[in-house]
Order: sequence, then C-alpha cells, then structure tokens
Amino acid sequence: MATAGLYRRILPSPPAIDLASSEGKKLFTEAIHNGTMEVFFKLISYFQTQSEPAYCGLASLSMVLNALSIDPGRKWKDWNWSLFTYWWISCWEGYGSYSRCCKV
Repeated sequence: MATAGLYRRILPSPPAIDLASSEGKKLFTEAIHNGTMEVFFKLISYFQTQSEPAYCGLASLSMVLNALSIDPGRKWKDWNWSLFTYWWISCWEGYGSYSRCCKV
C-alpha cells in the first residue's frame, strides 16, 4: 500500500476550493457574470508547469510576464515568436542556484 504523501492530498476548503468541484464551478460562473474573470483567461493562455518543484515561482513569473505582453527581447528556439519560459528565466544572472542550469 502506498504511503501518504502530497499526491492528491485533500486541501482545506475553504480557503482552497477545487475549480472542478460544484462549488468551484459555481464561483467561476459567478465571477464570469460579474466581469471579474478577465485576467484568468489572459493568464491561462500562458499556463506553464514546472519540471522541478523549486521552479514554481519562475513558472508563475513567466506566465505573468507573457500575460502582460512584455517582450523577452529574443526569439524562442530560433522560431519567429518570443515567450518567456521558466527555464529561460532560470538562466538569468542573479537567480542563484538556478543560473547554473544553462548558459545562454
């Protein structure tokens, strides 16, 4: 039998409400009708997961920078478009242990 861990842990509700639950869907619908969900759609368009638990802040930062339409100033993988990624941000100078992962 598996030991208890973080996988599928039940979060305290409130404050954490599962978006897929009936209460979460109700809150989501109310927010759409109230006009307070516009930022959600911009952010979800740039959703990123991280490959390492420590990169959650970097993934969040890259989502916000992309949602704000900030130009990263370089093309992504020689393609004709530019987006921030958590991996690329982790390579910036000043990010401590993150900066050792790559050289740009």
